[in-house]
Amino acid sequence: MTERSQALAGTERLRPVSVPKAVATFLLAGLIVLTTVGVMLALAERRSATAEAIRDARTVTNLEAADVVGPVLRDEALVPGAAYEELDRVIRDRVLGSHIVRVKIWDATGRIVYSDDAALVGLRFSLGADELTALRSGRTTAEVTDLSGAENRDERSFGKLLQVYLGVKTPTGTRLLFETYQPYQVITDASRRMLGTSLPVLLSGLVLLYLVQAPLAYRMARRLKRSQDEREALLLASLAASDRERVTIAADLHDGVVQGLAGASFSLAAGAERARRFDPTGADTMAVTAADLRRWVRELRSLVVTITPPALHAQGLAAALVDLVATLEVRGLSVTVDVNGTEGLDQSTETLVYRAAQEAVRNIVRHADAGTATLSVARSGTGGSDRREELLVLRVRDDGRGFDATEGSARRRGSVGLELLNALVTSHRGTLTVEATPGQGTELVLRLPVAAENASRVAVAPTPVPEASL
Repeated sequence: MTERSQALAGTERLRPVSVPKAVATFLLAGLIVLTTVGVMLALAERRSATAEAIRDARTVTNLEAADVVGPVLRDEALVPGAAYEELDRVIRDRVLGSHIVRVKIWDATGRIVYSDDAALVGLRFSLGADELTALRSGRTTAEVTDLSGAENRDERSFGKLLQVYLGVKTPTGTRLLFETYQPYQVITDASRRMLGTSLPVLLSGLVLLYLVQAPLAYRMARRLKRSQDEREALLLASLAASDRERVTIAADLHDGVVQGLAGASFSLAAGAERARRFDPTGADTMAVTAADLRRWVRELRSLVVTITPPALHAQGLAAALVDLVATLEVRGLSVTVDVNGTEGLDQSTETLVYRAAQEAVRNIVRHADAGTATLSVARSGTGGSDRREELLVLRVRDDGRGFDATEGSARRRGSVGLELLNALVTSHRGTLTVEATPGQGTELVLRLPVAAENASRVAVAPTPVPEASL
């Protein structure tokens, strides 16, 4: 079963921060939120203003019924006569107008006992539940007029109407239903006026809040960028200090221990030749010891190459990688190298690719118990329409024991170097992944974006790496 490709766990990813882009993203998100909130507020304010306008219409009906119609609404006014004519005159002179276009008065049986439209007087219609409730309780009820109803056929010419019911009594206690019809445009106009008064204040507050956030967002993004730059500088300084330490150790080994062992091996070889005539057994022992010393000198020289690449930027990445994997050949591994397109790279990219290969080689030596290894470097397209960038891909694979990717992070497996390397790769907009299967080996893959115009294709043909010599 093949394990999934995994990014190394436990690593803090360093992503480059573009201050203008971060601020623009923040402001765009804020604009979307502002627009959403503004629309919701506008809808809420519209509903509130409409409800307030309907309450005003109910208040007008209450006032007309109590103060204007109430004094002349008597039992005598419910039948033709002088009282009826007085009621009709008061309603036409003081109630009907731009806000109220029709008035009806109903008795408890559903008969219209008065209307400014004389053709409706005496007609009987069934009262609905709301009308009966208003009649009996004296409460006010408002609703949009159903112009399709038979009792409202003569109101269709007015257009959309709001009808308001109010239960009233005559001085003798007769319950009546006082009904007014008001053009809905009046409600709409009143709602618009209320909306025009309150909504600009709310929206202005939101816009002001949005504008105040812009400089705050810029300052926060600048702080984040500075913090990230400082963290990256610390990481680079740590790696630079590690490089200096490696160079010092490599120089000490090369100029001291390696030279001393090399000299001792030559001295033993020469002494063995001189002693062979007198003590063949001792001479053989000295010759074997001299050969062992030369082997250990090769090991140390390979270690020096692993610790620090000799003249990486002067000799080129391809030559440095060939020298690096020679340390595996010395240990008996069959190694194949295929390096393409490494010319024209800047020094930071060369260093980063070499570091990744170096870490992979170290892990092969320490953990893999492998028999073969392959190292390849090549360029590939990004897959997009922008051809100004390509990917430089490094792959280092072995056929060793592998590992179970579910066992834990790179830190718990002892690969802290991979964690640090992964953070640095991410800061250069690259990716570092490890694919592993228990018993089937491990593959490290580094992908770095590079400029396409530098894509000079110079190849080191696949070939076994020659054994290092003294």
